[in-house]
Amino acid sequence: MSAPYQAVILAAGRGSRLSDQTTAQPKALLPIGPRSHDDATEISFLRRQVETLRALGVEQIVVVIGYLGEVIATEVSSWPASVELVINTTQDIRTSGSLHSFQHAIRTPQSVLDGSHQTVLMDADIVYHRDVLSCLLLAPEASTLLVCDRYRTSDEEVLVYGTAKRSRYLGKGLTAELVEGAACLGEATGIVKFAPCDHAVARQTIDWLLGNPDAREGSLEHRGFGPARRATEHEELTDRLMRSGRMRALTFSGDELPFLEVDTAEEYEFLRTDFYPRLLALEARS
Repeated sequence: MSAPYQAVILAAGRGSRLSDQTTAQPKALLPIGPRSHDDATEISFLRRQVETLRALGVEQIVVVIGYLGEVIATEVSSWPASVELVINTTQDIRTSGSLHSFQHAIRTPQSVLDGSHQTVLMDADIVYHRDVLSCLLLAPEASTLLVCDRYRTSDEEVLVYGTAKRSRYLGKGLTAELVEGAACLGEATGIVKFAPCDHAVARQTIDWLLGNPDAREGSLEHRGFGPARRATEHEELTDRLMRSGRMRALTFSGDELPFLEVDTAEEYEFLRTDFYPRLLALEARS
């Protein structure tokens, strides 16, 4: 029998490329449109994620907050769905990458990455058809990176190379030579599942990259061995598990199940005026 699911949503960042909208409002709470085709209630990135997870049976949802965290805490306290909050206490959140936020989550009493659940790690600034998440939750209990087969060839997207059973490379701007001619599977969605059997090695890898807070202050173990240390993004953990053959890729059709990551003002405008209305219409028909 498969282990139950828990989800960790990373919502601590500043959203600096959307600074006009995020000066007083955290990116995770920016409005994206109505809840559904039949419900005009305005909904945010984060609330849609939480409600989608709940609808699919994920009972434990942990949200890591930082920048304007008190605004998120106040907002989620009024939601009917229970959300557990973890605070990234880094004084200057600009120095803290998404993997550092995840490290905060695993060092709390919320039982994250303790081997008791299948842990789904998610960025907060993504919008997708609800069946995208179903694909991952219904997949076998194995560490899995969710990949959208639609992608652009710019240097902005984190792309995945290899095969479904053996994903090998993950990153931006990778050339054919750097991936040894491996096929591009698509764009990493920012949604990753960590199977219980891989939790221990994932925790060790995180502390190795970022630094182990329990180690002697000033030691190399405390500072970490990754080149970016606390600024490391969570894709680096996924890449490390790929190299050891622990991370498979699950690819879905972006034509059938739309997905969008929102980083810029242009993408946010496209989300509001084009992508999200089409997504709701598609969900209403399915």
